[in-house]
Amino acid sequence: MPCFQVRLEASQPRQSNACAYHVADVIQALRAWAGQRTLVDGQLTILAIEPAAGGRQPGGPDRIGLRGFAFSTIPLSPPHRRDPEASVGSPATPAERPEG
Repeated sequence: MPCFQVRLEASQPRQSNACAYHVADVIQALRAWAGQRTLVDGQLTILAIEPAAGGRQPGGPDRIGLRGFAFSTIPLSPPHRRDPEASVGSPATPAERPEG
């Protein structure tokens, strides 16, 4: 079964391993944990890792330093969205008509 590691890269780092069925739960739990501590300058990195024989991770479920393929990064703070109603630069002026 595929195995994943979710790393919280912030001032208070954390990580946890999960199977494919539970990786979304781990992502949600780490985001909630970071939110409770108002950690906004960080990210979650999701890695695909290779499970050890028997489906268990060597050295325990949260072994630090386990290598894998990072395939997704999620910022803790939502991206800043630009207000579509806000003006950008100066307003367009209508073309002048020749008098006559």
